[in-house]
Amino acid sequence: MNNKIRVLVVDDEPKICHLIEELLKLEGYQVDVSFSGMDALQMLKRDDYQMMLTDLKMPGIDGLELIKKAKVESPEIRAIMVTGYATVDTAVQSLRHGVDDYITKPFNIFELKKAVKQTLHTRQVAMENAQLLKDLKKANRELNINKNGLTEKMQMTGDQLTMAQKELVQRVSELATVNEISKAITSVLDMGALLSLCLKEINEKLKVKHSSIMFVDEEGEGLVVKACHGDRSKQAMGKTQKIDEGVAGRVVTGKKPILVKDIRRDNRFNRSERPDYKTKSFVSAPLIVEGRVLGVINVIDKVSGESFCETDVNLLCTIAGQVSIAVENARLYETLEENCFNMVTALAKSLEAKDKYTSGHSQRVSEYSSVMARTMGVSDKDMKTLRHAALLHDIGKIGISEFIINKTDKLDDTEFAAIKSHPCQGEQIIKPLAFLDDAIHHIRGHHESFDGKGYPDRLGRSDLPLLTKIMTVADAFDAMTSDRTYRSSMKTNKAISELRRVAGKQFDPEVVDAFASSEIVKMKSDLESNY
Repeated sequence: MNNKIRVLVVDDEPKICHLIEELLKLEGYQVDVSFSGMDALQMLKRDDYQMMLTDLKMPGIDGLELIKKAKVESPEIRAIMVTGYATVDTAVQSLRHGVDDYITKPFNIFELKKAVKQTLHTRQVAMENAQLLKDLKKANRELNINKNGLTEKMQMTGDQLTMAQKELVQRVSELATVNEISKAITSVLDMGALLSLCLKEINEKLKVKHSSIMFVDEEGEGLVVKACHGDRSKQAMGKTQKIDEGVAGRVVTGKKPILVKDIRRDNRFNRSERPDYKTKSFVSAPLIVEGRVLGVINVIDKVSGESFCETDVNLLCTIAGQVSIAVENARLYETLEENCFNMVTALAKSLEAKDKYTSGHSQRVSEYSSVMARTMGVSDKDMKTLRHAALLHDIGKIGISEFIINKTDKLDDTEFAAIKSHPCQGEQIIKPLAFLDDAIHHIRGHHESFDGKGYPDRLGRSDLPLLTKIMTVADAFDAMTSDRTYRSSMKTNKAISELRRVAGKQFDPEVVDAFASSEIVKMKSDLESNY
């Protein structure tokens, strides 16, 4: 594939251009270079490129303007910004101009190679999805043609007319079912919500007692139940099996559906091995995208008590095709989300790395917050939100002078006001990233106080969300147990005592109790007592 991919490298520094050119040629790409944005535009008009790597600051037109014009010439071209002027503003502007990745100079060779490979992979998946959508539209046109054909057959006499009418009604019903399910799931990009909605729609439209979706694991050696709906959900959720075992395993390896009309009379199953197995009839169909099996979808027992038939198999396979596309789109969106989050997190880590005293602070706050959240029964969705907020809670310090951040003496009023502005600045930095909407108010509120005397909004008690309360405790604990320019770190037990002292004032007492009783606090305390 690499031999067919053309890459354009644009930088007003010839050495940088040729270095990247040689690196990418070693990876098998066809590479051209340009030393100005104007020349690059002419090359883009003349030749077909799949990717462009460009510097930000260049004479004539800069990297952002070049990318904007390149997207007009070739909408499918992918772009990576390689710059020595790394700021939050340029990062945000790059995202808005359609930049797929953002690399700072001096760059790491392996990171550059990885970024190029991941960006091209994302491009390939997007093109495949576009082709899938095109094929689906073609299939719908063909179905409409078939519908017209059935309408003509209705003009036949006697039994032929009656049969044609029945077939048409059934087919229209199936198409309506597929269309309704497709409409419901097309716009859902959260994987958990997507799978739950798929099965809810299937149970309602197909009138079945139980349904489930199983995915092939990352190693390709097993299947795991990722979603269930019906009367056996609690028992089935999360169960695993080897890929060469059971009905689902046969569906994956054969890439074909399996229909069991009556398990009691089916010789493929030994009832004596599962005397507690209450299923009567079921269908299992593969989830396939471009020849790759993602997993299987199972429906078990009709509400009416009837057995499944070939018509049910065909309908489920059609639905499985729609579900497969939706799952692949959700996975692609998750990848794009993760790449974007990783880029912003990298900016936050680069800020911490400049100060040995705060290096790793956000990661530790995330870990402490997760411990408290698990103890307090926070949902998986909120755990993800908390992780995002904790890792990015100090991102606003990017806009504050390093002199103020690293100052050992007491801050004056102006300097303290600048420090206090970082929650609001963090909110503004994250606001353009829609997928982090749930984390924004926790980032803004991580210096609020339980008694309402914190900043910036002086919120307290019930006005403070639980996740924010958790993060304030984690942030304070790590600050106390870490060295700072103006003091040495506290021992764990002393820090916990300090948290308890101000519980009910600065912190929520329930959150403090949950953290104080956690295993991580006990482990840290035990380790310190042994040294």
